[in-house]
Amino acid sequence: MSKDMRIQLLYRVEPGCLGPDGIDYIEEFCQFAVKKIPPPNYAIFSFVPRYDKLLDEKEYSLMNRKLSQSQIEGYFQKIEKPLEEFESQVDELIAFAVDAFFER
Repeated sequence: MSKDMRIQLLYRVEPGCLGPDGIDYIEEFCQFAVKKIPPPNYAIFSFVPRYDKLLDEKEYSLMNRKLSQSQIEGYFQKIEKPLEEFESQVDELIAFAVDAFFER
């Protein structure tokens, strides 16, 4: 898949997933997660702290254009990958990255 056509996932990570002092580690964790979690060949990952609860946890874009839910679903149908499976795998990888972050 060409680099231009990879879906971009901006994942806003809750500081609370790092425990009660997560706010102290969240910036460093997001940098760690980018290095630790390799995206599939059809995606690009960005991890940032989720300080604003009004913003969605996950935001998708393609060629720097934000996608609607139906556009996201259409993209995953086109590449024949289940969206739910992709999102659950990313959530699982973040959980593993949290463990690895504290085991360093």
